[in-house]
Amino acid sequence: MKTYSIWTRHGRLATCPTVVPMALTMDRMKKHILSIALVFAALIGSVRGQSANERNTASQAPNGEALKLPESNEQRNILFTKEGRRPLAENAEDAETEEALKRPSRYWGRSEFLLWWLKAPNIPTLVTMGDYTDLPTPGALDTPGTSVIFGGDRIQYQDRGGGRFTVGYWLADEHSVGVEAGYFFLTGRTISRSVYSPGTPVLANPFFNVLTNLQDASLISYPGISSGTVTADTRSFLQGFEGNISANLRHSERCRVEALGGFRWLNLNERININSVSVVDIAQQFQGKGLPFNGNTISVRDGFETRNHFYGGQLGARVELSHNRFTFGLVGKVALGVTHEIVTIRGSTDINTTPATTQNAGLYALSSNSGRHTTNSLAFVPETGATLKFQLTERIDLFGGYSFLYWSRVARPGDQIDLNINPNLVPTSSNFGAGGVNQPGFRFRHTDFFAHGANFGVELRY
Repeated sequence: MKTYSIWTRHGRLATCPTVVPMALTMDRMKKHILSIALVFAALIGSVRGQSANERNTASQAPNGEALKLPESNEQRNILFTKEGRRPLAENAEDAETEEALKRPSRYWGRSEFLLWWLKAPNIPTLVTMGDYTDLPTPGALDTPGTSVIFGGDRIQYQDRGGGRFTVGYWLADEHSVGVEAGYFFLTGRTISRSVYSPGTPVLANPFFNVLTNLQDASLISYPGISSGTVTADTRSFLQGFEGNISANLRHSERCRVEALGGFRWLNLNERININSVSVVDIAQQFQGKGLPFNGNTISVRDGFETRNHFYGGQLGARVELSHNRFTFGLVGKVALGVTHEIVTIRGSTDINTTPATTQNAGLYALSSNSGRHTTNSLAFVPETGATLKFQLTERIDLFGGYSFLYWSRVARPGDQIDLNINPNLVPTSSNFGAGGVNQPGFRFRHTDFFAHGANFGVELRY
């Protein structure tokens, strides 16, 4: 009788004869199959345990802390790897856009419309009107009946439109340090007055005669002598630029405080022009009395222009208080530096005689004060403002507010006009060239300046 052996991983189980009862053989086979199944189950369990350990290790950060697993389906559409994140789902582009919107904004820009007012200029009385019967001199400032056409307290620049544009960039997501730059302007505004007279009423340019020590007037029109037109205007333009570094001093959910430091430039340009044209036609009753330029046209021009440039460093602070969608902000800045002042005075007289007469002098701008004059003065420029913002969207704010700007030292054209005149320096005078004192003279006359008003705008962040 032949035998055979059955082997397992535990060794030989038994030696069996080749002929065995069928029932006994089936029982032993069942036992062997069960043993093999238990072995495979143990092997599969060990493999699963090792995979679980690998997953636990992968779910930990380098510092040993557990990583947060995605909680939503949208988050599970992004696979995070060592190289970054890769979109796996069809809406991965939308997921990345949402992630970008959640990142703190670094760029911001602000655009504002300004409705401001300027300090009224100090302009002396330059054009008057009166009756030819007024004594002692028609149009003179001390003559009863003289009325002011241009100058005095009648000049008001009123409201002025403009714009202000500011851009900024935060150097860190925490908005701890940033840089910003801004430019503003107020549109130029011209105040003018033009009057024509055929002779009556009398048009005149008043002055103080230093030779007689009396109030006097240069006549533009007079009945029986001349008809004339006079035009006087004044214009101003204001602009400025600043660049700052901002640093966060305090930040909470409802309050933010920033320090500011940087550079500031301001520019104020103003001018005054007085132009007159007289057509001389001497009546019979005045002929033979030595009146010159009969039949001629006399054109007289006087111009006073000032340019002020401020250069300085500035320090300041900004505070913002937030509640829901509203933010109230205050800002204060002070700049200390130098004002570079330029005053240009020009005059001319043209008479269509034969040959033509042309002189580089008018009435108020004569050889004694004409030219380009410059000086530098120490000045300071404080500015303060308040705004109320409304958060329209996550990235857009609408706001309105008020601003006040002060400039401690400027030169304005009206202050540079000297009404003390030596008639011998005036080309239309019958004694022109006779000499005498050099008046009007020139010296810098300084004053302060301010601008203030409302501002409305929009702020964008990205």
